[in-house]
Amino acid sequence: MTTDLERRRLLQGLVGVGATALAGRPAQGQARSIAASTFPGAWEEAHRSILVPAFQRATGAGVNLVAAVPVDTLSKLVAAKGTAPYDAVILDEGPSLSVPQEEVFERIPVDRMPNVKDLPKKFVDPRGYSVFCSAQIIGIAYNTEKIKTPPRSWNDLLNPEYKGRVGLAAMAGTLTQAWMAEMAKLHGGSEENMEPAFQFVKKMLPNVSALTPSPGALATLFQQGQVDIAVHYSNNVGDLRAKGVPIALARPDTGFVIIRSTMHVVKGTKQLDLAAAYVNASISPEVQTRMGDAPYYLVPTNSKVPFSKGLQQYAKDMAELETFRTVDWAKFNPRRIEYIDRFNREVKV
Repeated sequence: MTTDLERRRLLQGLVGVGATALAGRPAQGQARSIAASTFPGAWEEAHRSILVPAFQRATGAGVNLVAAVPVDTLSKLVAAKGTAPYDAVILDEGPSLSVPQEEVFERIPVDRMPNVKDLPKKFVDPRGYSVFCSAQIIGIAYNTEKIKTPPRSWNDLLNPEYKGRVGLAAMAGTLTQAWMAEMAKLHGGSEENMEPAFQFVKKMLPNVSALTPSPGALATLFQQGQVDIAVHYSNNVGDLRAKGVPIALARPDTGFVIIRSTMHVVKGTKQLDLAAAYVNASISPEVQTRMGDAPYYLVPTNSKVPFSKGLQQYAKDMAELETFRTVDWAKFNPRRIEYIDRFNREVKV
């Protein structure tokens, strides 16, 4: 459990990471609208093309959608000190648990969100501060034209034949946090002892040609042909494939890693009804069916939505998905800022 001292240090760290990005609440138009966060890249595309239109049809309101990695979103919420810069936000499970929930988020108004009844209990925060809107699968993305033999292990990222061909997203994002926690556990460490993961990355650095601020930026490098192999999400790979990029996601011999994404109503929102409607739309069968299919393949959490044929290339159903590797965020989060700072100091390309 995070101590009060650890919480204060974490909040101070978050403000330090993102306070410079805080420029007040995103501008809203004259008509009713909300401000909401999304993730850069495929998530932003999916939200703009699927979630936002569904919300607009249901409410007639607009959305000012801002793409940001979770640590930056949280830093804005913490630095705002009660003046909500967003009305609703999407985060990953790890970052969402790294701050005192009651200080940053409103309790989910389930009486205004009819789709919550279709979520299995495990996809609703028992404390009431979030609902899980999706899950993302992490594997080894690779260019199928340039790499004819699919990688089979995380250790393949150390292969000398990939010198100057590997891409890596910064540790500020949950993708690299989850992957490094996996590397630590596979090499004798844990979420509380990440030394083996940093040693693995150190060995991998001669192969790394690019370090990007987000998974979305890493996807762009695949599209531009600047990297051929990287740790990545299934949804980014599906999006790139739909754009004609020769890419696939390999399953490591130790199994895929999975992280869950959360939707929250922000503390102090002046648009509680609209924020609730936005979160409700994110877990609706309509939105999750479309986001779970090509090109995004985002794992649905609504019990009424079956896994699409494309998603079944990774997991045939929720039962198989639950066998995938996970991160114990309660153990990782107390040292999250320390790990990110170390990564930023030591990992240079």
